[in-house]
Amino acid sequence: MTLSIVPVDQAGIDNIADGLSGFTDESSELQQSMMTTLFIAGASDASKGRCAYLLLEDGSRMWVPNSLRCWIVDLQIKTQQYESYDPTEKLLIRVTAVDGTTYVYRCGFDSWTATSFLTQFKHMTRKQLADQVTITLRSKGRATFVDVSYVENGQFHRVQLPDSAFTGQKLGYDERLDLISYVNGTSQDNEDSPVVEAQVQVEEEPFEVPAEEIDELLDEIRKPKRSRRKASASTEQVTA
Repeated sequence: MTLSIVPVDQAGIDNIADGLSGFTDESSELQQSMMTTLFIAGASDASKGRCAYLLLEDGSRMWVPNSLRCWIVDLQIKTQQYESYDPTEKLLIRVTAVDGTTYVYRCGFDSWTATSFLTQFKHMTRKQLADQVTITLRSKGRATFVDVSYVENGQFHRVQLPDSAFTGQKLGYDERLDLISYVNGTSQDNEDSPVVEAQVQVEEEPFEVPAEEIDELLDEIRKPKRSRRKASASTEQVTA
């Protein structure tokens, strides 16, 4: 990054430095992370059947196609804290797309979407989890479910779930934790993997978002969907 010095007063006494080697800008990191987070919200008429969106710098939503070819990098649980509401746990699934972009699927840890993701992963082998997959979101009523296809003999095959997987109930908390450990133990080597890197297709003209204020974006992220009883926490923290 090129060093940029921006004066904040006419006398030039105070200046703002951007691109200074060794320093990081937290607002830029947050902005970048939000622009690569796939918020799973379910399909609607406005989204034209698409189930997940990226938040742009101005707080607007960009709904993305339901299928993504990628490699799974890792899974995490993040506790979203609010000033006036109970904290909620989110499941974050980090993937590397075929163009080299890193995305993070985000959904409620206690949601049907999380159960659907983890049930698919549960019935995949270690080799299948470590190789390229196609993740497809599909809407059913107000919930969003997931189909995963894995590569075998040069072709994609959809994960076939046994009848025992269709219980009509969400996975238990401990089982969800066990499945996160299972996936992380098989797929996390995909980050910076030379095998993955060799298959990445680089875009000639990468998509760029114009630089604008991100206040609305942050308000959108921090605003809960429904009112809940008060809690004292006010910051975000990550739990494993």
